[in-house]
Amino acid sequence: MTVPAAADLARAYAATRVATRRTPLLESAALARMSGAARVFVKAESLQLAGSFKIRGAYWRLLQLDPGERAKGVVAYSSGNFAQGLAAAGAMLGVPVTIVMPADAPEAKRRATEGHGARVILSHHGDRPREEAAADLACATAAEAGLVLLHPFDDPAIVAGQAGAGLEALE
Repeated sequence: MTVPAAADLARAYAATRVATRRTPLLESAALARMSGAARVFVKAESLQLAGSFKIRGAYWRLLQLDPGERAKGVVAYSSGNFAQGLAAAGAMLGVPVTIVMPADAPEAKRRATEGHGARVILSHHGDRPREEAAADLACATAAEAGLVLLHPFDDPAIVAGQAGAGLEALE
């Protein structure tokens, strides 16, 4: 993966601000004591749309699609926060989203992902690592349906979008 440049982070942050919440930066005296640091701050991204910072990267990545790709949709594999973030971003932008999720993922995560409008395909991994099995099924689904395959974290655009949480904290 190519590491995004500072200019990429700034562009992503500017574009995603319209679709994300500004979340508070909270000081935690307890974490400061536990870590021995003078002060510790926590960015409350759990208050973000879809419950995590993952929507930032998902939204920015979907903005990078060309019109044909947007119309056909995307597929990704995830058992949780990226699934929900991508589903919510897809709903906002009108991009069809398919998520391959391990069959043993928490039902609450599956329902939340479906609640944001994504199609969920369950992956049965047997003796294989669950992420590997889900990734393979997502690749096959992308090839079969002509969808863009998105990696949940190893994608420069997703990283650039998620960096918005840090840029926001610095403001």
